[in-house]
Amino acid sequence: MILSEKITELRKRNGLSQEEFGAEIGVSRQAVSKWEMAQTTPDLNKIMAMSEFFDVPTDFLLKDEYDLSFLENKSSENSTAIKVDSSKEIRDSSKETMVELSEVQGYIDAKKKEAKSLVLAIFLFWLSPFPGIIISLFDEELAIVGVIAQIIMLIILAIFIILALWKLAPYKYLFKEDMELGYGVRGVVEDYKKSFEHSFILGIIIGVVSLLAAVIPMMIISLFVEEDVSIMMIAASIMMIIFAFGISCIVYVVTINQGYKRILMLK
Repeated sequence: MILSEKITELRKRNGLSQEEFGAEIGVSRQAVSKWEMAQTTPDLNKIMAMSEFFDVPTDFLLKDEYDLSFLENKSSENSTAIKVDSSKEIRDSSKETMVELSEVQGYIDAKKKEAKSLVLAIFLFWLSPFPGIIISLFDEELAIVGVIAQIIMLIILAIFIILALWKLAPYKYLFKEDMELGYGVRGVVEDYKKSFEHSFILGIIIGVVSLLAAVIPMMIISLFVEEDVSIMMIAASIMMIIFAFGISCIVYVVTINQGYKRILMLK
């Protein structure tokens, strides 16, 4: 029984129209219709949402060999087993080396958090000299205060990076040599990666343009304004912010895209 048929049957069993079901999981009636006609495949988030809404394991939704009798048999044996711990059921019905959708979703969410942490770290790195520079413009004797502020910002930067790596640590086991993707997971991840391609390309373009345009404020100031330390510092600050923005755009989309690629490198 394929995924489209399962969605249709589960929806009907719960007495829901396509519009009502779509409203429950946050999609349009047209999206539900395309799923049920097997024209499109739900992404990772929607698979997880349907699993929770229908109270069924993702393994049941993705594996064609499971039909609705599978749920009925499981319910008669132990009505709480699926609801409490679907991952245990997955491990019982497949090899210990199988990576399931819920694990992939957790890893991708961790990669997105890592990307955000790296963006914050990049901005802190490029902006860290500014307090000292600004303070020294007004009072050179207080320059030490700026140095202290810079050190504090760099410490916060290091904390962001450590936290990002710490959140990814629980998923190291996914990339052992004997690990492989569970049935149907590869197709869902490929669809998810494909839907991210537009954001990936846009992020790279914006990042590259920002890096190239970062020097423009300084060039304009040098052409039309007489030499003034304060104005030059403002121009330099703007340049650094634009530069940091460009790097952040590239790092953000590349980090997330690498997460998808790494998952798809599994067997």
